[in-house]
Amino acid sequence: MATAQPSRAAARAGFWWTGVGVFVLWNAMVLAGALAGDLLGDPRAWGLDAAAAAAFLGLLWPRLGTRTARVVVLLAVVVAAVLVPLAPPGVPVLAAAAVAVVAAQVLPGGPPPSAATEGGAA
Repeated sequence: MATAQPSRAAARAGFWWTGVGVFVLWNAMVLAGALAGDLLGDPRAWGLDAAAAAAFLGLLWPRLGTRTARVVVLLAVVVAAVLVPLAPPGVPVLAAAAVAVVAAQVLPGGPPPSAATEGGAA
């Protein structure tokens, strides 16, 4: 929210309002889940086990605008899917992240410019 604001004062207000809102609502929902979570029963029966993956895809989707981004995601998914039955938990995710890091260095377009080099300082 802060980076989308036109002025420094609006950015500061956006940062704080967003932070306070996330803090209050996060804790309120944790409390609600702790109090009422058992009433839902098995989350798999409701399909809630896929909610985290769907939320991640929703965050990732706007970033898949280029062919390069789609190729990197496809490579990472394939690596993770192959490693799931073979590797200990957590390793497929780390391997998929490593694919993304290596692809950012190797594929056309390269890594995004760092904040230090955007202002002209090198």
